[in-house]
Amino acid sequence: MQNLINKTLDKASIKTLLKERFENQITTLKEIPKPATLDNLTLIAQRIKAAILEQKKIAIVGDYDVDGVVSCAILQEFFAKIPYPLEIIIPNRFSDGYGISKALIENLDVQMIITVDNGINATEAADFCKQKGIELIITDHHIPAKELPNALICNPKLSAEFIEKEICGACVAWYLCGSIKEAMGLEIPMVEFLDYLALAIVSDVMPLRGINWVLLKKGLSVFKESKRVAFVLLKEYFKKYNIDSRLIGYYIAPLLNAAGRVESAMRSYEFLIQKDSKKAFVLLEQLLTFNAKRKTLQSTMYLEAKEQFISQRDYLSLPFIVVYKANWNEGVIGIVAAMLYEEFLKPAIVFAKEGSLKGSMRGVDCMGILENYRQFLENFGGHSGAAGIVLKEENLEGFKKALIQSQQMGDTQEKNLLAQRFKGVLGNLSFKEVDEELFLLLQNFEPYGYGNALPRFLTQARVREVRIFGDYHSSILLENEGITKEAVMFNRDLRDLKNQEVLCSYSLYKNSFHQRLCLQLAEIAPMKAFE
Repeated sequence: MQNLINKTLDKASIKTLLKERFENQITTLKEIPKPATLDNLTLIAQRIKAAILEQKKIAIVGDYDVDGVVSCAILQEFFAKIPYPLEIIIPNRFSDGYGISKALIENLDVQMIITVDNGINATEAADFCKQKGIELIITDHHIPAKELPNALICNPKLSAEFIEKEICGACVAWYLCGSIKEAMGLEIPMVEFLDYLALAIVSDVMPLRGINWVLLKKGLSVFKESKRVAFVLLKEYFKKYNIDSRLIGYYIAPLLNAAGRVESAMRSYEFLIQKDSKKAFVLLEQLLTFNAKRKTLQSTMYLEAKEQFISQRDYLSLPFIVVYKANWNEGVIGIVAAMLYEEFLKPAIVFAKEGSLKGSMRGVDCMGILENYRQFLENFGGHSGAAGIVLKEENLEGFKKALIQSQQMGDTQEKNLLAQRFKGVLGNLSFKEVDEELFLLLQNFEPYGYGNALPRFLTQARVREVRIFGDYHSSILLENEGITKEAVMFNRDLRDLKNQEVLCSYSLYKNSFHQRLCLQLAEIAPMKAFE
């Protein structure tokens, strides 16, 4: 902690640190790798071209999160330009489960199925497609198991020549469309789908480097000018916010995800592709209702999950959070796991019951950790930072004990936990450096997010004023070296810090009402806490 306090920054050193993030990375659209660098994609495009020429019925099977919904929307919009009809299927989380399945296939009258954002571990479904004489094409980005499905597969993690393994399912779908375009000699500008793709890159928390950073940067500019009915409505509804990755991450993605969490993700898909303004407005109102319900469920479940965790003896020394309640809503357990992880800085797994126990894990190296305990699990899959789990109820305690016994958290005293909350800052910054010039410098490296973290800084300051607004949000005035700055911290009452010397970490933003430069606090604590 003291090293960060002693690391004094100025504008020049900040610029150097941010430029280092982009070393050996592509930074322009013209550097984006070609579709052929994804293994099997050229062959897949030729198979789809043949299916189109033979007038075969084609179904797209997506996933119920934003990445899956956007993948379906991209394919639907692309095929409409050929034009060629598709059947779009997005399984219902509660009645159908995740991704392509034998039960889902039985209800389809098609000759070809293309999965997007799912299918990499669907070995049973692939075998059933063979029995039914259905050609199965799998496009996915999740981590593959050792045994691959018996199908034609495109996955960046199985593509040796592709330079970025961590792209979202919608990005694979976008590349698929680009490959079909080449195979069929079509004149369809692929850049026009990047407004869709921006939603998926942010919502699926892809690392913002190289391909993802370039596509998101361009995607946000396309989004700003987009005339899609859904996007026009979204921009109007969220007009007080800047159009950036934070708008998508904090507001648009949760809104679109809410449908799949509490009802059906088909509502979000229908909204995104809707051409009629009145119908789109009705769908937006439905999504807002779903999102309000999601927030209520999330709040109730989080309080119950937190209480269950902290009721355990020596809970601060436990290396993992594992909580379970049979009637928790399966659609919200991932959000609750993420909230627990953020509060306690421990990997968190939240289980609900739907036949077997279904869980969601958030933290670091989720798939790597779960791989070590597959003997307890029926199934699992996902990313490094997020994974889904299925296990039998009788295996829960054994799984939980194995996790706790084999993982060492180290020293988890309150002071060390507090120091962890200040991690990720670039260094110590005087308020003399906090001005419009610095803000413009930081804008040059946008968009920010996972893999290109929004720059945060440390400053030791005195709290001069504190005002509470909204639901326990704090607006405060901080003084450092005779200079005062406005700051805000959400969901914290900071009145007890008035007139105290504090250490704060923060990012910069423009107040949406009067466009003044302000500090958004990520953490704040009295200096005496570090003594």
